[in-house]
Amino acid sequence: MLVDAGLSYRETRRRCAEAGLDLRDVTDVLLTHEHADHCFGAATIARKLGARVHATPGTLRALRDPPPAELCFPLPRDGVLLLGRGLHVRAVPVPHDAIEPVAYVVEERLDAGRCVRAAVVTDLGCAPRALAKALSGLDALVLEMNHDARLLLEGSYPVSLKRRVRSDLGHLSNTQAAQLVAQVLHPGLRHLVLAHLSEQNNTPSHARREAEAVLEVRGSRAAVHVAGQARALHPIVLDPGATAARPRQLALFAT
Repeated sequence: MLVDAGLSYRETRRRCAEAGLDLRDVTDVLLTHEHADHCFGAATIARKLGARVHATPGTLRALRDPPPAELCFPLPRDGVLLLGRGLHVRAVPVPHDAIEPVAYVVEERLDAGRCVRAAVVTDLGCAPRALAKALSGLDALVLEMNHDARLLLEGSYPVSLKRRVRSDLGHLSNTQAAQLVAQVLHPGLRHLVLAHLSEQNNTPSHARREAEAVLEVRGSRAAVHVAGQARALHPIVLDPGATAARPRQLALFAT
């Protein structure tokens, strides 16, 4: 399962290989919204691999280059999708200047009643209470830390663009994201991936400092990973009990 496909087919395949994965194994693509940096490569991936593309009806209608109709599967906002034998994907509405944007919460149900949960949450201007509730009990969270408020205000963006980024339909600042982490933090959170960092209005050190401050105050041992725009992170395996006999596992790799 691939969440968002904003890069070309060739670049996506290269980054998967860099992370030790094969893009040809992808059977399903889930789009969060229709902005090009999240959907540019979706149609090509669908055509080349026969992968199913899932998105809210509004997102599918808004795609400039839609995948073949037979590979498009509308997903109701706040609906649940079942992939394979035990992978449950829930779409959670988020506030952003797109048609029907969502975040995704993924849960893999294992044996003996166990499960692992991860979420991908990017491109949102604020964090409603319902979102925090949906992010409870996570093992891993990929979360937007788009900008440092001071760097944005002092930066070179036009005033109109600064206003858009800071709005409730824009992007989360480091401080806003850290506040959301504080709301959803629990002892079982093992990995926090900081994503969608602005190259002009943020730095990895700014984002990491705010995230780690929250974890330190709460005594959390969650590992912090910073996803960059140039290369993929190494996969994060969430099911340490996977074996050769039972290789199915939920893993994250962010790019």
